[in-house]
Amino acid sequence: MINEMKERSQIFIDKILADDFIKQMMAGNLSDEAICHYLKADAIYLEKFADIYAQLFAKISDKASKDFFLGQIDFIFNHEVGAHHILAKAVGRDYHDFIADKAWYPSSDHYIKHMYYQLSQDNPAYILSAMLPCLWIYQQAAKKALETGKVASDNPFKAWFEFYAADEATACLPTYFDLLKRFSSQLPEEKRKEMIRVFLESCQHERNFFQMATDQEEWTEEVRNV
Repeated sequence: MINEMKERSQIFIDKILADDFIKQMMAGNLSDEAICHYLKADAIYLEKFADIYAQLFAKISDKASKDFFLGQIDFIFNHEVGAHHILAKAVGRDYHDFIADKAWYPSSDHYIKHMYYQLSQDNPAYILSAMLPCLWIYQQAAKKALETGKVASDNPFKAWFEFYAADEATACLPTYFDLLKRFSSQLPEEKRKEMIRVFLESCQHERNFFQMATDQEEWTEEVRNV
């Protein structure tokens, strides 16, 4: 199942690399507007991601797994923000401005609600399958971008790619996949197929999240005016 997830995710990773957001980052010319949109949305997304980790405590009984998720919460709040500071610096703003001005757009709304729905399932394998692409997609996209040799040494976003390709940001992946394997083994075979579907849905949500920034996605006027 894990290998199938990884293999099936490659098409999403390749599409993300070919889409405007990452392609323009690789070229060093991603617009300030796209960066600001992304950071406003991701400020909320990361908060909710950490909240979901906290709620996983009620579903998992062993101390080692609880310690792992505590470590992930710490990474979000005290380390991953480093990648956001890189983007904020590129537009000449303080990252805390984006936290204060965070925004909830349609694509991020769909992604977050997708994860909360999977959190409501009895077996933690569902929510782990939904959360894994966030880490997996970023690692794979960053590594592949750097491997192309197209990210110049003076590219203002090179440090962003290096952050997500580095061991510190991705060291959790083996544990994540091990946990998913352990919990999914408690499910019948047909339910394990659902894990693959949940994982791939999140891969699509990851692609949509990047694209909404370049598209400057907003709710319709009818929604915004309520």
